[in-house]
Amino acid sequence: MTRRLWDLRAGERGRLAAFDEDLDPRYRTRLTELGFQPGAVVECMRRPAFGAPRVFRVRGAVFSLEDVLARRVLVEPEEAAAGA
Repeated sequence: MTRRLWDLRAGERGRLAAFDEDLDPRYRTRLTELGFQPGAVVECMRRPAFGAPRVFRVRGAVFSLEDVLARRVLVEPEEAAAGA
């Protein structure tokens, strides 16, 4: 079941499946450069209140993403991706 990166709970991990079609190619390129690549495991480290940017770990680095970007990154549950 594919979900949005923004929907991960703190401590939850997912495997990056794809980017939403409407994500600006410049953001897609930059996210890919930062390690948000299909197949990468992403963990939600912190989920502050009131819609503040969320903190994610990917490939050993930690990044803060606002909802406008994190809602356009699609992830699968790590268990489902491992069994596929």
